[in-house]
Amino acid sequence: MSCVGAARCEQSCFDEARAHRQVVNTFLDDMHRPALPYKFKFKFSGCPNDCMNSIQRADMAVIGTWRDNIRTDEKLARKWFVKHGMTELVNDVVSRCPTKAIMLKETKDVSNGPKISSVALNDTQSLEINNADCVRCMHCINVMTGALATGTDKGVTVLMGGKRTLKIGDLMGTVVTPFMPMKTDEDYEALVELAQKSIDFFAENALEHERTGEMIERIGLINFLEGIGLEIDPNMVSTPRTNPYVRTDGWDDEVAKINARKAAA
Repeated sequence: MSCVGAARCEQSCFDEARAHRQVVNTFLDDMHRPALPYKFKFKFSGCPNDCMNSIQRADMAVIGTWRDNIRTDEKLARKWFVKHGMTELVNDVVSRCPTKAIMLKETKDVSNGPKISSVALNDTQSLEINNADCVRCMHCINVMTGALATGTDKGVTVLMGGKRTLKIGDLMGTVVTPFMPMKTDEDYEALVELAQKSIDFFAENALEHERTGEMIERIGLINFLEGIGLEIDPNMVSTPRTNPYVRTDGWDDEVAKINARKAAA
């Protein structure tokens, strides 16, 4: 399944219909006469709004994204500000940025840099966006559509393992490819090739009546990534683990013991 995407939506970051059609044409036999341990769902969302809810429902979720800076349009930003005012700007745009990447500044104080986007709201005030902190949640773009827009270096993020309740409850998809461009025929072929490797690995390693996410939980993400031939990337980790195998209590005493053993040796 795919969203309406580029056919009608200005937020689209890739050709969803083309990606959907190539995947369906490639795996049509598996879809109609499945010889897999259990079903394997594909979903394509054109932007991080994820209108298909693919991150929660699809074994392979393809979500449009971008990797450069948010684009701005000063004329539309000024028009939006005149209509909605400072209160809505602060309450519904600046304060709701999950990573505090957006700041309201005096125009003379706006920073310059390769990761900074800025747009004037009136003659004295501007919005400044630190794109290095942006997590593509789409909220500011949804609220100030046109004044703010997705970047131009577009592609997709591929996630694996999303599903609803079965054996171990709901699972969100895990990022396996943080960014994949979708501009050339070779790019779309690479997406189909990744899907083929994933289905082959799933067919060989999953248990009966087990979804992809449950298989990954059982065998471990590293084994899955190695099985489909992907390099491990820090962007695949949503948050650092909270139970590392390191104990810091009594650290100084342990260091002193080690130094004493070295001195005695």
